Amino acid sequence: MAGLLIYRMTLFLCLLSSIFGCTDQAVKTPPAESAKLTHQLPQITDQPTSAKDWPMFMSNLQFSGHSIDTNLQPPLRLRWKFKTGGQILASPIVVNNTVYVGSNDGFFYAFEAKIWKIKWTFRGEESIRNAAVFWNNRIFFSTTNNMIYALSAETGDKIWEYKSQSWINTSPVASAGQIYFGGYSDKIYVFNAVTGKLIRSVRRRIQISGTEYACVQGKLAPVSIEHQTNQWRNLVPFSQSLSVSANNVVYIGARDNKIYAIDISSKKQVWTYETNGYVDAAPAISDGMLYVASCDGYIYAFENDTGTQQQVRQKPGRTGTIVSDNRQVYETSRLVQNKLRLNDGVKVSIISREGLHYQIVLPNGETGWVDRTSIGVFDQKDEISFNTIVCSNVETLKLIKGAESPHWSPNGNLIAFLRRKNLAGQYWKASELWITNPISNKSRRLCSGDFYNPNLSWSLDGNFITFEAYHQGESYVWIIDRFAKNLTKLIKGDAPAWSPIANRVAFRRWEEGIDTIYLMNADKTGLKKIVGIPIEGKINTFTYLNPPIWSPNGQNLALGMDREYFKDGYAKVLIYKISGKKSKEFSTQSQRVGQISWSQDTSKIMYVTTGNLKPDPTLDKRIYLTSINLPSQTKTIKHTSPSWSPRGDRVVFMEREDCMGIQWKVWLLELEKNQMVAIARTKKFLTAVEWLPDGDRICLWHTSKYLRGGEYRPATTKGWIVKINW
Repeated sequence: MAGLLIYRMTLFLCLLSSIFGCTDQAVKTPPAESAKLTHQLPQITDQPTSAKDWPMFMSNLQFSGHSIDTNLQPPLRLRWKFKTGGQILASPIVVNNTVYVGSNDGFFYAFEAKIWKIKWTFRGEESIRNAAVFWNNRIFFSTTNNMIYALSAETGDKIWEYKSQSWINTSPVASAGQIYFGGYSDKIYVFNAVTGKLIRSVRRRIQISGTEYACVQGKLAPVSIEHQTNQWRNLVPFSQSLSVSANNVVYIGARDNKIYAIDISSKKQVWTYETNGYVDAAPAISDGMLYVASCDGYIYAFENDTGTQQQVRQKPGRTGTIVSDNRQVYETSRLVQNKLRLNDGVKVSIISREGLHYQIVLPNGETGWVDRTSIGVFDQKDEISFNTIVCSNVETLKLIKGAESPHWSPNGNLIAFLRRKNLAGQYWKASELWITNPISNKSRRLCSGDFYNPNLSWSLDGNFITFEAYHQGESYVWIIDRFAKNLTKLIKGDAPAWSPIANRVAFRRWEEGIDTIYLMNADKTGLKKIVGIPIEGKINTFTYLNPPIWSPNGQNLALGMDREYFKDGYAKVLIYKISGKKSKEFSTQSQRVGQISWSQDTSKIMYVTTGNLKPDPTLDKRIYLTSINLPSQTKTIKHTSPSWSPRGDRVVFMEREDCMGIQWKVWLLELEKNQMVAIARTKKFLTAVEWLPDGDRICLWHTSKYLRGGEYRPATTKGWIVKINW
């Protein structure tokens, strides 16, 4: 019995390896479960595609990944590339001079094969992560919400759809009027390709036009695969791509963001091209062209580099960049008659302006019009590209080695920060408090201590700083003046915040399962308990507390209470008057909440949630901007670090880009117009963006990681101050 169990497990692992290209040997599978046909449909004749086409994942039923093309020969050059709105994990297919590919943005695209031109798009409900299959002028594919679609290959019109009860995570197969999909974990669905009717479902194994297929972990693939991926993966950096071949050359992608061409005879690299993202999807070959999908969101089309000069169109005017996905391009300056939509990062030429609209030249030479918020003209400064339509007078600011958690003074004249020189220990811990003058860039140490909480709070006049630091094993609230003449240990407590209108602080203290909020004057008088909030849930990990957030009028305190405070495990934002009366409560469907801030007139509040029920695939953070008195008027935006303008009519924030290549975008949101304007974009990791007190400038912050150059070192923090002209 034990021997039989080992045999079955070994067989399962071998089969799984074959499907993912980890072995090139045929494997035997156990007998398929029997399935009874409720009816037998007449066989439908396949309309053959051209021999130059690539109609399915890995080209054919045997997954050979081989093309009979004799024209494609490295070195290659880029013919065109098109940016989708998400990473592309699906492999392209090519039929009748049309390239078909799905993207994580939920769109399925059809492109002209030889030129930059989109034929049509179809919007699915969720991401598309697997290749489609072409059959008799129809396209079949699935989305990550287990929807299966059949579209017209010519128009993109939907013919039928099917909602599966199983997780569908595989490329389909088509033959003799039937479409085959694998479902988790070992289910195989067979559909009538014309009607979309489910004919039958079987488990584990099936014959498709004489080729034996198996479904393991939801992946449907031939039992005896013909591609030889393993030997080629060993010749490139870490690769998740399957290899394809033509004309004695193998093409394979890798996670160093490159596509490689390897001569089969010599096993030497003969050509490579670097994208801005992982190349995990298997390429496709058709009619002398190589098509490559990348996690930077682009589909690339390559042709032979014959050495002759490519015809390059003159690009008049400035180069503009489309600033976000799904931006509409119009035929006329009146922004009527839709032409097409462009996604983030596409480069175009700006040739004229009419009012608030720009005329652009598309990559194929055609012209169109976009509104001014759709486009930016970016100029790079230290790895950050600023939109010159909006920004000017960029200044840089570098803090001393080990500086972290910078905080601007209320008048914008000074920056306070903590310095962490020793990286040892289980918890984050800084040892010094400093201030710096951003104009002279001169820094001065105020005091030393054991700082486990990175939050600092300035007094309204900018002369004092309050902070939390440990003394003899307990946390205390401290106050120091910026001249470092007076250091006051105020009281035992955590996370102090200075009142915006008075010489007193609010702070927190955990006491026997109660989180208590207090007020106290800076001269140690007037201690007042505001409220005690019981901790009803389970505290899993220790972390520092965030300070109460004062409303600008000094009459309210907002508190971010994480999941451990409540039995249901969901975080909340609680607002209390300084009298101790709870005035508002904002529930979330998240585990944590923070980065709370008020608008200047106290009518609105912003906060950031993490640990959401439906996490963002790129960054599990969301900004909520809500009305205090009308909570139904709430706007949700991606992703983090929101900051109000001093007038309260604008917000700046950071969005994490969902495609590789760009890490962060910085946006300005005009609340009255509900209009977003691009400020900056960068491959660099940004930690925060904030509005400066003068209302004309913002500051972008970057704090490095500790591990740099193969060793752990204190962080470096750098800022960019930029004027906003909008």
